[in-house]
Amino acid sequence: MLDDAHHARFMEMQVARRPGRIRDVMEFRLLLEPEVAALAARRRTPEDLERLRRVLEEQDRCADADFAGLDARFHMALARCTGNEVVWETAAMLRDLVSESRAAPLITEARRAGSLHDHRLILEALEQGDPRACREAMREHLLHTGEEAGQAAARKG
Repeated sequence: MLDDAHHARFMEMQVARRPGRIRDVMEFRLLLEPEVAALAARRRTPEDLERLRRVLEEQDRCADADFAGLDARFHMALARCTGNEVVWETAAMLRDLVSESRAAPLITEARRAGSLHDHRLILEALEQGDPRACREAMREHLLHTGEEAGQAAARKG
């Protein structure tokens, strides 16, 4: 099993070898995650919301090296909000694949700030229990993230 440092290096190598792969990963995420967010808005509990708030607070003040892991935790916590075990298990199984879009060289200061902003919008939509707003907030988040990651991959390539 890879520790976090080895895993990060592996993902950096994947991105360097196949920069077009980021587009593929982000397209895949766009197919799934907005619907997960919409379902989460319908089913979230007060405990789920508190868990997401804590992750967002940690993400807001974490070191750069910890940002990607906390980003993954936010998205996994969102999957848990659905109350659907299969959704959560699928998100867990896909975590390594999706982590390619979170490789360290792709996390710029602009992407970090944008992700935090987008995560706050997603959380607000969840708190309101608004599936449509949550779906759209996640969609916009992934579009922003994909654009930033693609630009960073192009600069690294």
